[in-house]
Amino acid sequence: MSNNQAWPVQLQRSGGWRLILRPHLHTPLLAVLLTLCALPAMALGRNKQPIQHAPLPAKVMQATTIYIQNQTNDPGIADKAYTQLKNWGRYQIVDSKEHADVLLVFALTESHRQRSGSGFVSLYNSKSNAYTYGSIPDGPSITTRISTLMQVVDPKTSDVLWADQQPWRHKHTGTQKLLLALRQRIEEQSLRDETPATAN
Repeated sequence: MSNNQAWPVQLQRSGGWRLILRPHLHTPLLAVLLTLCALPAMALGRNKQPIQHAPLPAKVMQATTIYIQNQTNDPGIADKAYTQLKNWGRYQIVDSKEHADVLLVFALTESHRQRSGSGFVSLYNSKSNAYTYGSIPDGPSITTRISTLMQVVDPKTSDVLWADQQPWRHKHTGTQKLLLALRQRIEEQSLRDETPATAN
């Protein structure tokens, strides 16, 4: 057996250098090489830190009454928000800003993107009795993306205490996702505040 055949890894130059593994040769060296290749990925997995949420303002955490202010001209958004809040049960929904600790304000935002594309064409040649296929560039087109913006607002100062938005997808306004995200943030912070810090 030649020296090249004895090694589980071989460099071969054919139009450029190639690294060839010989998995049929079960040698300790092959196991070591595979382990070394996997170490960077394992290290990245260990070093990846989970995203930590910034604390919500005390006004959000301490509020007990809330007023839904719908600025979208879509009554369905307010209805979905009302249903989600009732199922949650954390806030008392009031009918005026004056009685609310915080306002839940809904609005719509639009973003525009210019795109260029091409159109498919087919041409028939009567002399050769054959078709020619191709594409021609279209003029630029503008696509509009609608999103639902939800803000938690202090009714006394008009400060935005928290905000998030969700894009519309197939006429789904994202209202339920917005309230679910807010609920998860509040419950996560409540649990963290209730858990005593461990001494080092």
